[in-house]
Amino acid sequence: MTRRIVAITVAIALAALGTVGGLYLVLTAESRAQSKISNPVTVAVATVDIPRGTSGEKIRAGQMVRLVKMPKDAVPDDVLPEISVELDSLVTTSNIAVGQLLLRANFGTLSSVTSGLAVPPGKMAVTVETGAPEQVAGYVQPGSQVAIFITYKVLGSTDGLERTKVLLPRVDVLAVGSRGSGAGNASTARSLLLTVAVTQAEAERLIEGVSHGTLYLGLLTDSAQVTPGGGVDNRDSGGGTSPMFP
Repeated sequence: MTRRIVAITVAIALAALGTVGGLYLVLTAESRAQSKISNPVTVAVATVDIPRGTSGEKIRAGQMVRLVKMPKDAVPDDVLPEISVELDSLVTTSNIAVGQLLLRANFGTLSSVTSGLAVPPGKMAVTVETGAPEQVAGYVQPGSQVAIFITYKVLGSTDGLERTKVLLPRVDVLAVGSRGSGAGNASTARSLLLTVAVTQAEAERLIEGVSHGTLYLGLLTDSAQVTPGGGVDNRDSGGGTSPMFP
């Protein structure tokens, strides 16, 4: 009887050790994985959804981020290594989802978001309407940068001459919305509303462009280069611009 009790006690002790060992392996797995990262940098990652207009001070006080190590080549150049006191007086200019890296570009002044829309200083927000294909099938999101192209009929032409050219080479996207073009029809194509940050001169070109042509967007990367020029027309050759069919 005594030996049975001893055996049961030993079995319970071994099971407990096994559980503790397994728990230790789980808890240290991330630490071991991060220790193997080559050329690591520390980055701040959101642990909760952070709404637009949240101050850096509140993020730090509320422990809304955690610091992890990631390969330097895998993160943007402006990724934040921490939420420092320098960000206390700044606020997030867009919603930040849980698990998202925090970037310096995510923060701006309080005055820029008091209207409910984060508008960069010195610029204004203008909304234009496009279709889904023209808006890169929905891949354009707030925070994206886009080039805006315009296709229009050339004034004075009698042969249906059309031209496509760069209207604005690079603008910041502030918001993206949508609305149906018909009621009660699920298959009805939806138009997309694009709100961008522009200067006065850019706003004038954009509004005039909407009135006289069709807009098309190009989603940009930081390294993408867009050069305004004469554009492309639908003639077979000649005319001072690049023909679509040389």
